[in-house]
Parts: sequence; structure tokens; C-alpha cells
Amino acid sequence: MRIITRYILGELLKPFFFGLFAFCGIMLGGALVDLIEFAGRYQLSISVLLRLFIFRIPETVALGSPMAMLLATLIGLGNITGHSETIAMQAGGVSFNRIALPVLITGLVVSGVSILVNETIVPPANRLYNLEKAQARSVQPQGVLRQYFFTDQDKDGVKRLIYAEEYYPAQERLVKVVIQEMQNNEVKKAIFADEVLWAEDKEFWFFKEGVIYNYEGEKVVPLRLAQGNYPTGLTRTPREVRQLALDPEDMSWSELNWYIKNGSNLKNVEELRVMLHQKISIPFASFFFALLGLPLGLQPQRRTSSAGFGLSLLFIFIYYVLMGFGTYLGQSGLLSPFIAAWMQNFILGGYGFYHFMKAAN
Repeated sequence: MRIITRYILGELLKPFFFGLFAFCGIMLGGALVDLIEFAGRYQLSISVLLRLFIFRIPETVALGSPMAMLLATLIGLGNITGHSETIAMQAGGVSFNRIALPVLITGLVVSGVSILVNETIVPPANRLYNLEKAQARSVQPQGVLRQYFFTDQDKDGVKRLIYAEEYYPAQERLVKVVIQEMQNNEVKKAIFADEVLWAEDKEFWFFKEGVIYNYEGEKVVPLRLAQGNYPTGLTRTPREVRQLALDPEDMSWSELNWYIKNGSNLKNVEELRVMLHQKISIPFASFFFALLGLPLGLQPQRRTSSAGFGLSLLFIFIYYVLMGFGTYLGQSGLLSPFIAAWMQNFILGGYGFYHFMKAAN
């Protein structure tokens, strides 16, 4: 049985990596064209252009993995079935479910790795990408930022999570602020203040009055402060604070979840909740694509690699159409955010599961 498992995995991994390079290459090619145009407009050096390109790779790989998994299932299993090897396996006592198991496990592993990459690598890479572009354009603070959020972190990890209902860059002022100080991914202190201001002479942010909550194990000790200037611990300059502002699309699941919970006046909360669930549902598409491709790949007929590639593109197109439709329904409040974000997985996965059970029986 181990020999069969290794053989099936070998037939899957070759088209998987081919598909990963192909789909990522297409997406990165389009990104590179845009970056070259951006570099020409702002007279950027080759090293800056290369850094910007590298920062786009993690997100592209995470997006390309489900597509590659579908292609691997259709082509890999199609090759085995086309040479009547599945018939020989079943004649030798290997059940349909036993043949399918390595494929489903592979889809599950790819989904897990994609979620891990989305949580740990993609957000900081996108943050560095946006910061590099902002520095290249020499963006100056202007206008008012609503629902402002960013993470203050160093090589040891996240130090602080900062949320403000409004940020006035020209006045170097944050309004209705929540600052959570972190240590080993645990909240150690929280500051709630109406205003946080920048002290130019001392180069730190302070609040005039507010409440500090110290977390000591299971105990929470509140301390109300008034009539004075109290440091927040945040030493980022106003320019850095402006540049480090995160777009919700560039947040990890945990960052976005914190942002939604701490944003008291969010106007686009339904949109953000759909986005939150999509941060898991989109990477998890690898498993559902494996489930979808299984009965199609194991059909007893010859299929060329080009036919498998074309079928992959068709289902990927259907997937994104369903995802767009679900996103619209979720943002409009017509569907719950969870159903809206997972709708395309449930529909295509359900279709695949139905044909899988027919083939298994």
C-alpha cells in the first residue's frame, strides 16, 4: 500500500509544481509589468524593483496553490487512469477510497500550508511592499485616515497593536485610540485614550488622559490617568505611522479579527467580516479542488494534459465567479459572512463529493 501511495503522490506532485510555476508565473508576470512602469515613473533602482517583486511572491504563491492542486488532481490522476493503472489497482484489491485518500490528504496539507503562509509570511511581505512603494513616492502625510490600524513590530514579533477611529497626519494626532502591548502573543497592557499626540522634542507619542489596563495573569488592574502627558511606548515617527497603516486586505486573520472587534464605528463591517472568512476559505480551496478533481481525474477515459489544463481553467473561472457573487451577497447583508465567503467551496466541493460518492459506489 505504501508503494501505491508513493506512486500516486509522485504523479500528483509533478503537475502540482508545474501548475504552481505556471499560474504564479502568469500572475507575477503581470505584477512585474506594473512594477517596471512604477519604477520608470519614480526613477527607482534595480535593487528597489527587485525587492518589490520579491515582496509580491508570497501572496502569489498562496493564491496559486489551490489552482495548482486542481491541475495536479486532473492531470496526475488522468495520467494514471489513461494507462488503465487504476483498473489494475482495483483488480488487485485496492479500493477506490484507498486510491483517493492520498489525493485528499495532499489537498488538506496544501490548504494548511497556504493558511500558514497567509498568516505568517504574506502580511509582513505586503507591509514591506507598501512601505517600499510609499518611500519611493516620498508620500507626505495629508488628509484624514478613518479606521486607522497598524502593528508595531520588530524581529522578536508584534510589540503593539494600535487602532484609532481617526488619524490626522497634519496635526500628528490620533483620535479614540486603543493600544494593546503584546508579549509572546499575549496582551500585557491596554491603553484607551481619547487622543494620542506626537511630542517632537522627545520623539514619542503620548496621551493626556485615559485608562490603562494591566493584565496580570487572570487579573486585570485598571488605572485611570488625567491631567498630564503619559507616554504610550510607541516611538515610531509620524511618517512611519502614516506609512505603516494597514489596508484590511493586507492584514492576517488575527489582525483583521482584532480590527473588527476594536473598531466601534466601522462603516464597512459586513465587507470586513466577509474578508475575514475569506482569509481561511480561499487557501482552503485546495482541499475542495482535490475533492472536485478526484472523480473527474479517475474517470475511465483518456484525457490529454492540455484537456486537463483547460478543464482546470474552466473550474477556476467558475470558482471566482461564485466567489464574486458570494462576496456581493455577503457585503449586502443578504447572506451571512461565513456562508458568503465559503459558498464557492461548498458548491464546487458538493459537486465533487456527489460524483465522488457515485464513483466510489
